[in-house]
Amino acid sequence: MQENVEPRILFVVNPALPRTGPTFGGRLGQVARRLGWESSILETRAGSNVEAIGAALARGTFSMVIAAGGDGTVAEVMAAAHGRSIAVGIVPCGTGNIVARELGLPASWRKGLRRILRSDPQMRPVDLARVNDGYSVLAAGMGLDALIIRHTPSGLKYWLGRLAYFMVGVWIVPTAPIFHCVIRADGAEFAVAATMVLVANAGMLGGGPFRFAPGIAIDDGWLDLIIYRPASIAGRWRVLWGIVSGRPAEITQRKVHSVEIKATDEFWHQVDGEVKRGNVVRAQIIPGGINVVV
Repeated sequence: MQENVEPRILFVVNPALPRTGPTFGGRLGQVARRLGWESSILETRAGSNVEAIGAALARGTFSMVIAAGGDGTVAEVMAAAHGRSIAVGIVPCGTGNIVARELGLPASWRKGLRRILRSDPQMRPVDLARVNDGYSVLAAGMGLDALIIRHTPSGLKYWLGRLAYFMVGVWIVPTAPIFHCVIRADGAEFAVAATMVLVANAGMLGGGPFRFAPGIAIDDGWLDLIIYRPASIAGRWRVLWGIVSGRPAEITQRKVHSVEIKATDEFWHQVDGEVKRGNVVRAQIIPGGINVVV
């Protein structure tokens, strides 16, 4: 960096969250300025923002890009930053904030921002997954998880936070349909009937301190393929209790580098909380694809 040139940050802010609002970007910029950083603000809009973030990074000379929002904003920033050799900071402001929690980042935005902008920032390589035509930081799944996300009202998330997903899950579990699919994972192929098939990069669930399954790490260079296939309603409750208790039941889990899940019929699936309808989910790990300031 040239002498007497102040480092620059691009803040990517979701202004539509209860913890942010239309003035939040300006408040971030004020704190950054006091710490010796120039900054620009990009506010996200409904729909995909990856191209807009990438265009902003291409136009400016930034030392860092900071996501100020929920996990959706973090995922979009990481997708845009991939391949640009630029560090990513996270100011968690959403409901789940799973990436920040996985990395042990501060929950307070002021404390988190000061930590990011300290004079000797520490970097941690984090894996990224290429999923269909986009990227995933957390998980992509077909079946029960997508149904829970789809049926959780925004108002319930506002009042109950992460607990909202768990409450909707309790309601949906007894009637969640079983679907048939063919899975191709690192050259192996097999057919399964399941209530949910998950490809996880991060193991933490949106609700509470629960995890999809043990041994999932956001920086281990692997994806975790997890198949939930209880044969009865009692088995479905054992799956839910296994997640709550940390003792998984009725699941099959394996480490993979690439995987394709192809359902017989169109079904609900999700990528980092964005729910879509289709019959194919393809994922491939990008080990250490992003450097995150921790």
